[in-house]
Amino acid sequence: MLYLGNNAKHLLRVWFANVRTGLVREMEFRLNFFSGVIRQLVWLASFVLLIHVIYLNTNSLAGWTQGQMLTLLALSRIIEGISDALFNRNIGNLPEAVNSGKFDYYLTKPLPAQFHTAFHRFKLLDVGNVLNGLALLIYAFIVEPSTHSLVSWLIFIVMALLGITIYYCLQIILVSMTFFLERFDAFIAISQLLSEPLTVPFDIFPPGAKTVLTYILPLAFIVFIPAQALTDRLHLWQLPAAIIITVVLIQIANITWRAGLRRYSSASS
Repeated sequence: MLYLGNNAKHLLRVWFANVRTGLVREMEFRLNFFSGVIRQLVWLASFVLLIHVIYLNTNSLAGWTQGQMLTLLALSRIIEGISDALFNRNIGNLPEAVNSGKFDYYLTKPLPAQFHTAFHRFKLLDVGNVLNGLALLIYAFIVEPSTHSLVSWLIFIVMALLGITIYYCLQIILVSMTFFLERFDAFIAISQLLSEPLTVPFDIFPPGAKTVLTYILPLAFIVFIPAQALTDRLHLWQLPAAIIITVVLIQIANITWRAGLRRYSSASS
């Protein structure tokens, strides 16, 4: 996925420096930061209210109870929040950087261009989504108490990490199209469209659509399948399937990115 090798420690130091810079930048505008967290909390509260209204009229949705739906929503906030804080927002800036010629600056950095593209800023505001998701997860367990073994939690953590990696690879594959097109202003819209299904159980989709969203465009492995580990729905074969899909997508992402770099020509030249 990234060209780490012997440079892993160096890249990790660079990333921590970026995190410190991001924290300083956000704290310079504290009111903006806290208003953003409040906005995220209001959005989450409205979604939770909607779920409560739905379950006033039914006991399950595609076989998912209210507590399980709240767990899925909580995990979507946590996983999307981590992804947004680490790389999603940064990757979304690439089309503008390529069009304006700023990408030349990325190439002059003593870092892999993909690493700098994805991780040059840490978005502290999106940590608010992670915290809101953790609070909602606790609430979900209160609504529907359940006991999960240590093994279940470990499997969930592994699946969540694989899901975040899959999300990263899909974003890199998509944004690499910037190098092949004169303009790719639609990237943000397409990226947001891909994130929309992450808050719902994929069991609500028709079989054909569910198959496509699981194995062709593996969005199910980002949130839905990790959530199954905490709702007693995970099938044992899904863990090796997630590993295989992750490995394949890492290779595709790297191939697409390198092919894009070969096509790049400076907009400032």
